[in-house]
Amino acid sequence: MKPKAFTLKHPGTLRAIITPCDISQAFDKRFCSDPHPPMKRFKGLWDTGASASMISEKVVKELGLQPIRQVETHHAQGTTMSNLYYINIVIPNGIEIINIAASEGKLHDFDMLIGMDVIGLGDLALTHKNNQTVFSFQIPATHEYDFVKQIKHEEEGKIHKKKRK
Repeated sequence: MKPKAFTLKHPGTLRAIITPCDISQAFDKRFCSDPHPPMKRFKGLWDTGASASMISEKVVKELGLQPIRQVETHHAQGTTMSNLYYINIVIPNGIEIINIAASEGKLHDFDMLIGMDVIGLGDLALTHKNNQTVFSFQIPATHEYDFVKQIKHEEEGKIHKKKRK
């Protein structure tokens, strides 16, 4: 799979990363010649603290989704039983992720919680240099970021440079 990526830049420090995401009922065009189910645009919150993705009742209703089964979901308010759906999502720059299991939950100010089940498919970087938030995501994962190693390498380079003088 050829990597695809997107980057968002925002002045200041963002407290929440919300991106557009198009959602549809799950569909895999490799195995079916039927027309793709309609996609609709919603707001997705990226949450590295969530192990799985979640969709709102609004998404379920607007797409006419039918639950696959009920699952136990754990959240800040405790544990509840929730409907589970399979969906496709398209995040910025046309990055399509198919057959994601998403439970239904109460969400405010956004329609989908993008959890580690999606984030873990790729590389995510979040930086705040020069009072600007830069959020970048690519799929599939191709990089290993290690700031400790980078700092050590830069320090060793400075020491080596001083020795040559």
